[in-house]
Amino acid sequence: MPSQADEEAHQLSYLQKHMANMLALLAEPVEGEGEESLVVSQERFMHLGFLIHFGDKGPEGIPLSQAAQFFANSDPDMPAVPVPAAQIHEWILENIAASLKQTTEKVAAKEHGSFGASDLDVTMTDACATQTKVQSSPYSISQTVVEGVSKSSVVKQASDIKGNSVKVLNCHDSVIYILAPLRFSLVYGCSDTTIILGAIGKAVRVEHCERVQVITAAKRICIANCRECVFYLGVNQQPLILGDNHKIQVAPFNTYYSQLGEHMVQVGVDPTINRWNEPLVLGMVDPHDSLSHPAGVSDVQAESATCLDPDLFTNFLIPNWFGAESAESTKDNPFPLPEIYLASQRKKYSTLVEIQQALRDVQIDESRKRELASAIHLHFKEWLYASGNIRLLYCLQGD
Repeated sequence: MPSQADEEAHQLSYLQKHMANMLALLAEPVEGEGEESLVVSQERFMHLGFLIHFGDKGPEGIPLSQAAQFFANSDPDMPAVPVPAAQIHEWILENIAASLKQTTEKVAAKEHGSFGASDLDVTMTDACATQTKVQSSPYSISQTVVEGVSKSSVVKQASDIKGNSVKVLNCHDSVIYILAPLRFSLVYGCSDTTIILGAIGKAVRVEHCERVQVITAAKRICIANCRECVFYLGVNQQPLILGDNHKIQVAPFNTYYSQLGEHMVQVGVDPTINRWNEPLVLGMVDPHDSLSHPAGVSDVQAESATCLDPDLFTNFLIPNWFGAESAESTKDNPFPLPEIYLASQRKKYSTLVEIQQALRDVQIDESRKRELASAIHLHFKEWLYASGNIRLLYCLQGD
């Protein structure tokens, strides 16, 4: 299991490798030739704030525009002059190299067993990427790890959580409930699993997953190298899409539990802002990845996410593990549904009512009623297995 410092070094190396492509997406051409003909405006430069975080000035750190000398102290009433992309690229690489050196030294010190308080692993400070300037103050490395779960359910409430971050690693054909306020969460290497993450105040990162459903209320989320996954999101920032993704879908947030509203307030997730349907794709597919990018094929834009068909949207019911509810308990989805999804929900409910009424009105004898009930039960069981929803019943196995 890689340490936080190892992950940080990997993330910095990824940025170092792909920054030129990312800047190319943000840059705009002007008259001239060569690299100087591409410039980046301050507004577009700020998009890199999804990936790069400086300092620890308040909960959000130092604004990226102030950390960069070419945009620092710009007159807010005057548009800042665009900067050549090559100049920005050079400046970012210098900062990445400095942080990568510090991170590498930290890993080496840990391997030799000679590290102190200032060498502790640094918790990731933003979606997918990390700080380009590592803090000198110590950070706690306490965290909760859910790993290797198969054909089962795991429920973690706030009292079960150590630290302010959770990792869900290599879980398969399971349901994982993380019902707690957190700063960070990583989902890695999971398949055929439903993962519910409570309120996440900083970032969720999902990598190398297949056929998972992730349900989360978070400030931001980064999705990288995932296949056939569905993300039910209540997010205050645009979902960030990186790497080689295939057939991923996004949908509005679809659940609640009694303490969700309280947890969202604790970590600062705003239910009035949901940018679930504004995925931002950065980078190109890696041409050196022979599995997903055959030799001889030129770089292509990374695949984005599509919006889930409203007819396929369903609410997710979380069992009440919290005991008696209070007046402040969350009793409904805190994120308003878009009208098209709300209309689909109403239509499904209306159809359900009609079917229930038709079953009540049917005039058949008791033996035929038992046959009908048996047939409905059989088809429902087949649907549970075919849809994968049978895993939602794993939490009842011990009851």
